[in-house]
Amino acid sequence: MLTPTHLVAGQTAFLTSAVALGHVPRLSESLLAMVAAIVPDLDHRRSYIGRALPFISSPLAHHVGHRTLTHSLLLQMSVGWVAFHLLPYGYFLALVTGWASHSLADMMTPAGVCWFWPSRVRCVLPGNRRYRMASMGPGELVFLLLLVVIGLWMQPLASSGLGTIGQIRSAIGRISSARELYDANKGGHAWSLEVKGRDNRGYQDISGSYHVIGAYRESGFIVSTAEGARSICRSNICDWYADHAALSRGREETTTTIHYSSEMIGRDSLIETLTPLQSMGEVYLIGQLKVKNIHSAPPTVEAAGEQVRLRYASPERMKQWESRMLRNIDLTIQVRHPPGVSIPTFVEPETADLRQFHPLLKRWLDNRGAL
Repeated sequence: MLTPTHLVAGQTAFLTSAVALGHVPRLSESLLAMVAAIVPDLDHRRSYIGRALPFISSPLAHHVGHRTLTHSLLLQMSVGWVAFHLLPYGYFLALVTGWASHSLADMMTPAGVCWFWPSRVRCVLPGNRRYRMASMGPGELVFLLLLVVIGLWMQPLASSGLGTIGQIRSAIGRISSARELYDANKGGHAWSLEVKGRDNRGYQDISGSYHVIGAYRESGFIVSTAEGARSICRSNICDWYADHAALSRGREETTTTIHYSSEMIGRDSLIETLTPLQSMGEVYLIGQLKVKNIHSAPPTVEAAGEQVRLRYASPERMKQWESRMLRNIDLTIQVRHPPGVSIPTFVEPETADLRQFHPLLKRWLDNRGAL
């Protein structure tokens, strides 16, 4: 087959494998797949790569012949084994699929390839010679156009990074399936949820695409909206009810987590400590603490008496509380930021010491809700 056909075949094979395995392809990986797809023709002096590297193609053509060693399963497996141990996964996948696509495409020609070299038996696909494609013939042109169509179809599917199972789950549209996919892949990318459904309180249509903040209860999500965070699931316990939900992978991001616990601290001191982190990315608070006179703001803030539970609450939500002391703090601070961004060292705020208060003053402050 001609070099352009092999280039497109290598690219299409890589994208197809990326879809199947849930790998998001990079441009550099795609280029490697195309290069790998023409490397086997090093054993042909008149090929593009053979003319570019005659000091390699001439000895190969003389000693082993065309469509033998470089097209063989033995060499592909050997190169693949080395690449698996030396290259990042995406480059390994591009190299192996691009190289293998060349042999498979050449099997569709009348001559076939010595896939099991050093055996000289030629492997062909299909077995009936009448259905194989002659080089530069109309059959190869149709095959090339078909590869282009498949490649264009695979590109957006591969970019989603959902994998074959994820694509099926998205097509079905069950929010429980979307949650399973999110739980299995969260952490490396931002996610959005394409939803069809309604508000559980006012019954308005809420269909649209929303940024996923985090998981909610057993099978739901907390999503970001113009009105604030909302919970969504297939139940009336959430703010929204989802008839159909499909998850989409977004930009790459890194999640840095910090655990913070303290017996008592002022709200203003904690917010001041979180401010530098907010300049690096999105900051969310997960955990629990005690504070008086706080109203629930589900799904991110749930208060039961003094006990307050935070689910992906933003520091902005905490700023809405009156300035007061927070007690029994046990929090996980999540910072979601672009890869490569250095997060400043978390400097724990000074902890207030209950022993510094006179018992009468402590009782008075406690009655006023300041403690």
